[in-house]
Amino acid sequence: MDDIKPEYLAVAFDLKAPTHRHKLYKDYKANRHGMPDELAMQLPILKDVLKAMNIDIIEKEGYEADDILGTLAKWGQAQKLDVTILTGDRDSFQLIDNNIKVRIPRTKAGKTEEEDYTKEKIKEEFGLSPKDLIEVKGLAGDTSDNIPGVAGVGEKTAIGLIKEYKTIENVYENIDKQKGKLKEKLENDKDKAFLSRTLGTIDINAPIEKDLDKLKVEKWDETAVLELFKKLKFNRFIDRFELNSINDIGDENLSDNKTDIIYEELPSKEVIEELKEEINNRKLMFYYLDSQDDDNGYIINRKIKSIIIYSQKTNKAYLIKDINTLKNLFESSEILKIGYKQKDDYILLKQENIHPQDLMYDIEIAGYILNSNINKYSIEYLSNEYLKFDLEEYLNKNSKKEEEQISLFTADKEEKDVKPFAYAYTIAKLYDILTKKMDEAGSLELFNKIEMPLVEVLADMQYQGIYLDKQELIEYGNELKQKINILTNEIYDLAEDTFNINSTKQLGEVLFEKLKLPVIKKTKTGYSTDSDVLEKLKNTHPIIEKLLEYRQLVKLNSTYVEGIIPHINKNTKRIHSRFHQTVTATGRISSTDPNLQNIPTRFELGKMLRKVFKPENNCIYIDADYSQIELRVLAHISGDKTMIEAFNNGEDIHAQAASKVLDKPISEVTKDERASAKAVNFGIVYGISDFGLGEQLGISRKKAKEYIEQYLEKYSGIKDFMGSIVEETKNKGYVETLYHRRRYVPELNSKNYMVRQFGQRVAMNTPIQGTAADIMKIAMINVFDKLKNMKSKLILQVHDELLIETYPDEEETVKSILKTEMENVINLKVPLIAELSEGKNWYDVK
Repeated sequence: MDDIKPEYLAVAFDLKAPTHRHKLYKDYKANRHGMPDELAMQLPILKDVLKAMNIDIIEKEGYEADDILGTLAKWGQAQKLDVTILTGDRDSFQLIDNNIKVRIPRTKAGKTEEEDYTKEKIKEEFGLSPKDLIEVKGLAGDTSDNIPGVAGVGEKTAIGLIKEYKTIENVYENIDKQKGKLKEKLENDKDKAFLSRTLGTIDINAPIEKDLDKLKVEKWDETAVLELFKKLKFNRFIDRFELNSINDIGDENLSDNKTDIIYEELPSKEVIEELKEEINNRKLMFYYLDSQDDDNGYIINRKIKSIIIYSQKTNKAYLIKDINTLKNLFESSEILKIGYKQKDDYILLKQENIHPQDLMYDIEIAGYILNSNINKYSIEYLSNEYLKFDLEEYLNKNSKKEEEQISLFTADKEEKDVKPFAYAYTIAKLYDILTKKMDEAGSLELFNKIEMPLVEVLADMQYQGIYLDKQELIEYGNELKQKINILTNEIYDLAEDTFNINSTKQLGEVLFEKLKLPVIKKTKTGYSTDSDVLEKLKNTHPIIEKLLEYRQLVKLNSTYVEGIIPHINKNTKRIHSRFHQTVTATGRISSTDPNLQNIPTRFELGKMLRKVFKPENNCIYIDADYSQIELRVLAHISGDKTMIEAFNNGEDIHAQAASKVLDKPISEVTKDERASAKAVNFGIVYGISDFGLGEQLGISRKKAKEYIEQYLEKYSGIKDFMGSIVEETKNKGYVETLYHRRRYVPELNSKNYMVRQFGQRVAMNTPIQGTAADIMKIAMINVFDKLKNMKSKLILQVHDELLIETYPDEEETVKSILKTEMENVINLKVPLIAELSEGKNWYDVK
């Protein structure tokens, strides 16, 4: 709109209904995955924005958006208008004509730019006219739309043929002029060539209303646009389109950046003493730790640069260089320390021999508790969301070097950075409002009793780290490389050719052209050879098993050998993985740098990697793993009598499920039947669909649906729970765990079916997964507290598993602590069971 300044404008959308192309060719677009839920849920919002902008939306059942664009373009041309089609689809090039151009967005070096295609540019790039490209598509097909074309004829060959013969009819009239394999390919797929041309031709006569007055660019409904932009936090757009003057719906201070942050660098000793006295009297310390990169083998390779303290008394932020000045305040269990990313603060302070005590308040975690769907809780975001203060804009305006003449003597003067001061100020201002919001949501106890005590636990786990035998890891990597070399040669022998196994293009040619294996899926660039495709081809050729194994081993070596070695700390010789508590929407803890929760366990060679993780100082590992905690939580929350009875009687829950569903005694349940029941049991927890279960078990969608229905008939309590929790969540707008961890589920009110389905799965699985996560967090806190005066340390948490590096003389005490604390977190209708094991490395404890 800025560049072209159009007089008329319309946006076309696809609808779900099949088009004439689907009726003509049932496999049209059959290889397309459904739109991801995260994208689908945005389309109704996008349409709302367009409507508020008074931009016409055109969609027609039975016709694709391309057909609508083509029809409008040709009609606009007939009205003597200059037409620009804005699309990312190069199929639209066939529409280019006099007065019709296509504007294609493309990304270069991270920036999106537009490129205009005209008749001249098409001629320059392809040597053809735009209409000729329809003929090219007939011969080459289109893998993205599953248009077959002539097998083995690519775009380059097709362009050459159309340059010479202009149409597909002429190509076949001159078929005898072709030689060898090309002639054979063309003869074999003649029908497909003509069919593909029809499928690839954009319909320029779609039966849509054509009224220029309706398409005229109008003034926006600015009040409606502002309301939507506020809801979507499009603060920059609000400023860019100068919508702030529209005050009809209140909240006019959304981008009010008149705030003046006063600060003082390097205050005097007297001022620092006054600050300390204020903190001691108020029992509150608002601070921001400013750190800088330092690769001296620190735990997080950073060190404290300075600390900024905010004073409520003077409404001023102070920079203090010597952190030890405040050691007593951090180590006081009477002063509430309010900061940001306090897990990192714990480690940074420990590196300076300062040991923070209790009473911490992390605004990042408060933001996470208030809305766990965001997954990014920067100070800028929290400021915008809760203070209506655009901190990012404030910093952009104020973090500039003061204008001054720079001489030879002042050239190295540091740029004045107001960010740390602004952060300390914002942290202080957020404290009251976040506390109030958590109180209103009933989440303060969750924050104070679970999330904040957990910060110290995760910080200490990261600080302790886990020892890894580097030499043994290298040897393991060498063994993998040997196996990879052997597999490579075996694959070459089976293919009777050498090629780049890691090249999708070359592998696709070997599998589907040379070995003639059935084509499962195509992409825009050729044949798909992803893991799903290879799994479906397992029984077609012995090369497939070798390829799957090859990929497993290459992944093991690159991710878990070469990928882990850089994370070994040069001072401690240990891995100090970062544990996160604000990433998952359900409340589960995650791990990165490296991700120790993702060490392979499904196949033996992958599990062997755990052998390189060993305890030091003649210690042993003691491992405790919750037995089927999520199913036990499901039994409790749903109140299903059958499942509760099974757990209380110590029965095999998966064999029992198979027995009930198949109506046969447990003793007669086969291993495969138990495995299917297990998939359904855990699938219910994660809201599995009939499609997902069918894929997992290798059965039809219909059979999977029947299995789920039979399961829910036998476990009626679970069925009732699933129905009632979805309805309750829809009415409230959110769902909660037993510990009042809240997750908002706006998707349940979406007009889009797929988005609503996603919302239903969230509503059903959040109370189960979230409660299980809360139980594990409380267990971690209690175990950590009991170990505080012992030499043994909690070093790792992996989903439902805790690992303790244990000194031999504390072994029995540690076992007792783990068993007692993990099994007595909460009184459920079924027992919580923690299964203990021990070993000289991580592999041996499983």
